[in-house]
This record gives sequence, C-alpha cells and structure tokens, in this order.
Amino acid sequence: MIKVLSPKSIPAPSGSYVHGMEVPANARLLFIAGQTPGRMDGSIPSTFEEQIDSVWQRIGAILAEAGMGYTDLVKVQTFVTKPEYLPKTSVARKRVLGEHRPTATLLCITSLATPEYMVEIEAIAAKV
Repeated sequence: MIKVLSPKSIPAPSGSYVHGMEVPANARLLFIAGQTPGRMDGSIPSTFEEQIDSVWQRIGAILAEAGMGYTDLVKVQTFVTKPEYLPKTSVARKRVLGEHRPTATLLCITSLATPEYMVEIEAIAAKV
C-alpha cells in the first residue's frame, strides 16, 4: 500500500497535494514524460483550457495503457507559461483527479519547447 506522509512538524500543504508518498518495494512504477497539448493531426489547441484538458487526456491514455488510472499517480509536475494559468490549472486538476492528492510541483516558466504550448505535465504513477 502507498503511504501518505504528512509530518505534523511542518505546515500542511497549501493546495491539492500531499507532502510525500512512500511507494513499497513491490510496486510497479510508471514514469510519464512531459505531455504537451498537440493533437493527433499535429494541431495545437488555442486556449489554455483546451490545452490542459488535452494534456490530462494524454496522461489518462498512458495510464490506461499500463493498466492504471489517475488515482495511481504519486507525483505530478506541471509547467505553465503565465501566472494567470495557475488557478485554471487547479480547476482542471481537481476535475480530473477529484479528491486524489498526489505529490505535486507547479512551476510558472517563461516558455516551453514549442512556443504555442501553454502547459506541460509530467507524472509518476505506482501500482501495488
């Protein structure tokens, strides 16, 4: 079983995440490369909402291919290109993950590899 770590000696998380998750030795691990919002036809969605939904759909497809689901995520690292996307990121994350709270990092950066990309998410999942 994956163990959630929330030490009482440090402040509680300020968002929808936990401080730590301990994965047992017998768990399968899945490392998901940074997923970007490109479509199958090569086009890129024009709005942030469409882009982040596309990225979460891609992550869901990779998880499903491995016989896992969103609740198997233990680490999510999100990169956005503008501070105004931060609240929208939280809304999309809650819509996809519900009450599941993996560890997380959210960074606002200047640019991604393709300038039209507004968001990229990489993740780690574990299944016991």
